[in-house]
Amino acid sequence: MMFKDPWNPTQKEIKKWAYSDEMEPVQDWELFIYKYENLPMICTFVEDEQCEHTSYFLNTLYVFTGDTVRVGDSEKIQKLSQLLDMIENTTTSKELKLWIERSQLLIEYPEYYHYSYWGLCSRFVYENLESGAIPKI
Repeated sequence: MMFKDPWNPTQKEIKKWAYSDEMEPVQDWELFIYKYENLPMICTFVEDEQCEHTSYFLNTLYVFTGDTVRVGDSEKIQKLSQLLDMIENTTTSKELKLWIERSQLLIEYPEYYHYSYWGLCSRFVYENLESGAIPKI
């Protein structure tokens, strides 16, 4: 699949990739697709069993939350909280519900941030941790 600019993909390109069996177009691509305007679309990919990259997109959500809380910009954190509230009211996905719960806890207790859970290759996603609690590290 060809991207016009893989570091600034369009939503159409992201969606096309979501339903392909191709590898990520560039390393750490999560960092280039996790814009606020893409998050609702990314959530739909996590919920869609037809999506080839559900874990990848779920990891993208954790990275987004982690980076937002770690930076500590109160305006961006407020915007994330509003987005979480909106998604919480519409999702039926267990994975998204856990991400929302964990994200809300991290916003409330930012001292629980740890890269291994909120960074690339999140242990929440790739170690399939079932508990909603944030491990104290």
